[in-house]
Amino acid sequence: MNKKKAIPLLLGMSLLGTLALNGCGKEAAEPGKAGEAVNPDRYNNEPVTLTFFSNGAGVLNGADLDALVTKPVQAKYPNIATQLVTGTSLDKLIAAGEVPDVILTSNYFLYDMVELGLVSDLNEMIKQEKIDLGKFEPETINVTKSYGDKGQFYGMPYAMNYGLLLYNKDIFDKFAVPYPKDGMTWNQMIELAGKVTRMDQGTQYIGLDLQNPSILTRPYGLGVVDAKQEKAALTTDAYKKVLGLYEQLYKVPGIVEPQKKYTYGIDYFMKEQKTAMFPYWHDSTTARLPQLKEAGKNFNWDLVSFPSFDDKPGIGREIDYHLALVTPNSKNKKAAYAAIHTLIGEEAQKTMNKGTRLTVLKDPALKKDASIDTKLYEGKNLQGIFTVKPAPLPKATKYDRKLYPFLSEAAKGMAFDKKDVNTVLREAEEKANKFIQENQ
Repeated sequence: MNKKKAIPLLLGMSLLGTLALNGCGKEAAEPGKAGEAVNPDRYNNEPVTLTFFSNGAGVLNGADLDALVTKPVQAKYPNIATQLVTGTSLDKLIAAGEVPDVILTSNYFLYDMVELGLVSDLNEMIKQEKIDLGKFEPETINVTKSYGDKGQFYGMPYAMNYGLLLYNKDIFDKFAVPYPKDGMTWNQMIELAGKVTRMDQGTQYIGLDLQNPSILTRPYGLGVVDAKQEKAALTTDAYKKVLGLYEQLYKVPGIVEPQKKYTYGIDYFMKEQKTAMFPYWHDSTTARLPQLKEAGKNFNWDLVSFPSFDDKPGIGREIDYHLALVTPNSKNKKAAYAAIHTLIGEEAQKTMNKGTRLTVLKDPALKKDASIDTKLYEGKNLQGIFTVKPAPLPKATKYDRKLYPFLSEAAKGMAFDKKDVNTVLREAEEKANKFIQENQ
C-alpha cells in the first residue's frame, strides 16, 4: 500500500475535525480531442494505484472491488490499478497517516466521515467532468447536499438500495392466508401477521418481525433530537404513532416469546423459515440468497414493496445508497475523479445494475434489468420494490446512531414488560437527554 503523508488528527474526540486539503502536484495534461480545450485538471493516464476502503459499502474483498470498480475503470483507463485496504480500521489508518484515496460508504455513515475529516468537496470535479446530477435518483443528491453547510458536495452516489418485504409463501399456504401485495400499509401488514402467527404441530410461526424501531422511524422521517441538537425529541405524536405499531404487533398472541424473543432476525426467516414476513434490503437479500441455495435450504419465498404508512401512501423505506468519497490528502485525486466518473457512467451502471447492485440513475429502463444477470430473482416480484418511492431523511446529526439503542429498549419494554407506548418513550427520552448532557 502506498504510504500517505501523516494526517494531523488524534484519536478520540480530536478526530472530529476537518483535514486540511492538500493541493495536488502539477502533472502533464491529458490531450484533448480535436477542437477541445485541454483540461489540466484531468487524469493524464500515468500509471497509478488507487487505494480503496469500504466502510459499510459491502465491498469485502478484491473480487468485490474488481466487479464494482476495477473492470469498468481499467477498460477505460488501463494505467489505473486498484487496491482494497482490509484487515484494519479507519481509526488505525488515520493514526498511521495511511488514509486510502477513496472511501466507499453508505449515506448512513456519511455524517461520521464528515466529522472525521475524510471528505473533500467534489463540486469542482462535477464541473470539470460535466456530470449531470439531474440523471441521478433525486433524493441521493438532496441527501448528499444536506451534509455541506456551504454548498459542498462530499461524495458521489454510485449505487442505490431499496427496501422490500420478504415473505414465506409456504407459511401463507399452510394456513390458507392470501399473500401480501405491493402497496400495502403497515397496519394492513400487522393485521395480516395476526393470521399467520400460529402454533402448528409444536412449531411457533411468527407473522412479522419488525426488528428495531429505526426500521420504521427512519422511513417516517423522524430525527432523534430537536432542531438545535440540544435535547432528545422522542415523545412527539409522530413517535407515538410509529412506536404504536410495535405496541400493536406485540399484542398479537405468539409474536413475543416471554423473556426470550420479540425480534428474530434474518436467519429465522431464511434458515429456520419460521417467520412469515420480514422487512429487509435488496442488497442484503442479494448477498444472502446464494448462501441459502448452497446450504440446500431454498424455499418458496417472494417479495413485495416495502409497506407504507397510512398517511404517507406510496412512500417506502428511507433513501439508502452507496457513495464514493475522495479523501482530502489523496495524492491521486485526478485518477480518483476519473475512476468515479467511470463508475457512474451509463455502461458501468448498466453492468452493475444487472448484477448485485442497483443503479443510482433514475432511468426507468435500467430498473427493468435489475439483478437480471444474478438469476436470483427469476420468477420473483423484484419489480415490485420500485412501485414505492424512497422516503426522504431528516437532517443527520451526531446523535442518530447513538440514541437508537434507547428506542430498542423502548420496544423491549413494550414487548416483555407490557408498558404502554407513552411510558417507554418518556423513559427513552429521559435516558437520551442524560446521554446528550454527558457527551456535549
